Amino acid sequence: MRIILTICITCICIVGTSQTKKIPTINDALQKYGFLEEEIVHKTDTITYYLKNYKNDKVKPDKLVVFIQGTDPNPIFSYKIKNDKYVIYRWFNNDYKTLDSTYTFAIVPKPGLSGIINEEKNSIPQSYHIKNHREYRVNQIHFSIEHIIKKHLKKPNKIIVYGHSEGAVIAASLVQKNKNITHLGFWSGNVLNNFYEFSLFERIAALKKQQSDSIAHTNIMNIIDWYKKVIDKPNSTAIDDWGFTNKRWSSYQNPPIQDLLKIDIPIYTVFGTQDESTPIETAYLIPIQFMQLKKNNLTFDICIGCDHTYTEKNNGKITKHWNRIFKEFIAWTK
Repeated sequence: MRIILTICITCICIVGTSQTKKIPTINDALQKYGFLEEEIVHKTDTITYYLKNYKNDKVKPDKLVVFIQGTDPNPIFSYKIKNDKYVIYRWFNNDYKTLDSTYTFAIVPKPGLSGIINEEKNSIPQSYHIKNHREYRVNQIHFSIEHIIKKHLKKPNKIIVYGHSEGAVIAASLVQKNKNITHLGFWSGNVLNNFYEFSLFERIAALKKQQSDSIAHTNIMNIIDWYKKVIDKPNSTAIDDWGFTNKRWSSYQNPPIQDLLKIDIPIYTVFGTQDESTPIETAYLIPIQFMQLKKNNLTFDICIGCDHTYTEKNNGKITKHWNRIFKEFIAWTK
């Protein structure tokens, strides 16, 4: 079956400090990249978030930017041995570095992936599989934002949330819950149900003569059968061949465009025309339906020739557009 999941290794790990004497700790990573770690106890759960360290500035920031990672079980910070030395990595882009002192920047790790992760062990905790579904991630980020507003912001001016891939879908749901959010970035998220979009990719492959119509149809029927099993047991936490649970899949069954259409704050969407994880064909439904409902809070942007992470490959030349898009996004919020 030819399925390309809506994956989200959105940011390449960036090499940090090499250490020869001791295993890196989360404090080493925080100090290296200039972040604070906060923990919130909510009922029986502990939620962790990481916040750009603003404490060397003269005043508290009044604006918050929150980034939401996508599908894969990537950590926020990790380490591994390279050339007999410990090396620290981060799993998010340079976006936070471009913000002035009136902003702070937050990122909330996925369940079970807080702290600093040893990449050599490459083991995913069971808590990730149990809690990795839309409702849990929305609540994680909601309570983190509320805590940041209360403890770390001075007279909050803007609360800007942007998510990439699955993170975009979570962000659209989050706006329904957290009324303090003032601006939403929906980047390369699926617009319709995942399983429909998987099927659409099969038809596109057939149109491109990459496979026959009959093979495409067989693959689509297998996808439909897979979806039926998810619907029949929506709360199952058994891990499938893709590393996910039915509970995770079923939590995303409502098309994200339904959430987008309910939102009245400004929305900035961006998609790549060469994206092999989110079909550009469904993205154009967003401006059409916004116009039908006479909603004028949408900015719809397209990165021509770009893949899922806005990288353009043209005759051997590679151009990365992520940084440009982020700067334009922040300028748009002004």
